[in-house]
Amino acid sequence: MCARVLFVGGTGPVGQASVSHLLAAGHEVALAHTGRHEPPELAGLEHLHGSRAELLAPDGPAERWHPEVVVDTFAGGATAAKAGELAALAQRAGAGQVVAVSSMDVYRHCANAAVDGHEPAELPCDTLPLTEDSPLRTEASPVTGDTHDNAAMERALAGAPRLTVLRPGAIYGPQRSERVLREWYLVGRVARGEHRLPFPHGGTQLFQRVALDRVGRAVAAAVERAPAGRFECNVGDPRDLTYGGLARLVAERLDWSWEPEPVAWAECDHPWNARHPVIVDVSRLEQVLGVTEPDPIEATLAQIDWLWERRAELAG
Repeated sequence: MCARVLFVGGTGPVGQASVSHLLAAGHEVALAHTGRHEPPELAGLEHLHGSRAELLAPDGPAERWHPEVVVDTFAGGATAAKAGELAALAQRAGAGQVVAVSSMDVYRHCANAAVDGHEPAELPCDTLPLTEDSPLRTEASPVTGDTHDNAAMERALAGAPRLTVLRPGAIYGPQRSERVLREWYLVGRVARGEHRLPFPHGGTQLFQRVALDRVGRAVAAAVERAPAGRFECNVGDPRDLTYGGLARLVAERLDWSWEPEPVAWAECDHPWNARHPVIVDVSRLEQVLGVTEPDPIEATLAQIDWLWERRAELAG
């Protein structure tokens, strides 16, 4: 069944990746955002411009659009207050579903692994892979505090009969955004002619990644297939590479060689440098939402090629 889908935000990587799949399924889509960034790829859609407060205000542009589904990517940071604003909008508009794009960082295991500045635990206490029922962290990130806390946002989420929470891993994809350019850490070294590669713990770090297109497919699938009530869903690639494996794939693709230099875990700042591996179960994504594409290796190779073709502009 087609629906009127309102994206709060939506001009960033996740929104852009989702829109094509929503339109292909026949849904009507509008984007509510500040208007400061309006990619040409989103031309032809209805755009509602204003601050978040103005857009979500009682009888404001978002409510008057009468959405049946409200998707929030929480641009600028997820907070409990933003979740409250979203719930109030959904209730006033009579929306049947709220889709919140959260993150894998909500799990206690991620805090134990020192994600987002948490103090690492030498002995993690949760089993892998993490399921949607695994314990969540209760403390805000030491880095972002209460200005961006997906766990607090999730706890405050309400406002519709269907509450869908998507928890992506480390997103990668062909977008000019810091959120998805992590692989530039390796491709950029090749572009600069750097063979030396700081290599903590033998390159065994793993923070589960996810192709941007898979996240877009998950948003569209959630609108159609997420069950009634509250439904949390991990959004990750079904298989992934360790840091060492990813470095090797980059080298093979770009005909490069590395000179790994062993360093202490705390002395390296590569984007996947978690103290303990973060691996999640994606059964719900595949079996309930039906999302199985794209192939993670093919998507990673496409990302490497995309970065390499743009190495001159990205170097700046």
